[in-house]
Amino acid sequence: MRADSPSTYEVRQSRLRTTGIVVLCSLLPVTAMTIGLQDLSTRYMFFIIGLGFEATILALFRRRVGSAVRRELLIAIDEQGVYLGPDKYGRPAMRESWSNIDSIVHFKGCVWTTSSRPNPDRHVGIVRGSSIVTSRAIDGWWFSVRRAAAAADHFGGGSPVLRAPYFDQVPREWFHTIRLPREWLAANSGSRAD
Repeated sequence: MRADSPSTYEVRQSRLRTTGIVVLCSLLPVTAMTIGLQDLSTRYMFFIIGLGFEATILALFRRRVGSAVRRELLIAIDEQGVYLGPDKYGRPAMRESWSNIDSIVHFKGCVWTTSSRPNPDRHVGIVRGSSIVTSRAIDGWWFSVRRAAAAADHFGGGSPVLRAPYFDQVPREWFHTIRLPREWLAANSGSRAD
């Protein structure tokens, strides 16, 4: 191994970012509870409403807070392959070996859920053949394409992290594939050094 060779690329759930989000979301309920505590006899409804909203926020963020406390691994690129951790849509963690990976892509797309207007998320996906065979939403943490590409090139034999097209429907289930456009495949066919 060369002295200047890249190390394993890892991204873990950020404690600082999660704390900041929870604090920002809690400002209004805490303010309402503070107003209620100033004169509990007449403003008790402020306290009750604030307490209810705070309990709801903590319940919604319970899984993310637990993941941040454990510093859960979200993505790793190493000599064994690519590890994609669980995401907010409930897709399970999985590891793909380099023999099953043609390239790694990052892209934006709307996850197909019951919501009529889903928000677009950033994703990391694994390409095999002409399709993205699995992907994970990476909303909420920074994905360093340069460092990830260096690790993929070092460990995977010249498989860079490419930018895939935008997809307006990304399956929520991990086992559905996303077909890549022929023109994108033609333009990026030489991405892997065999």
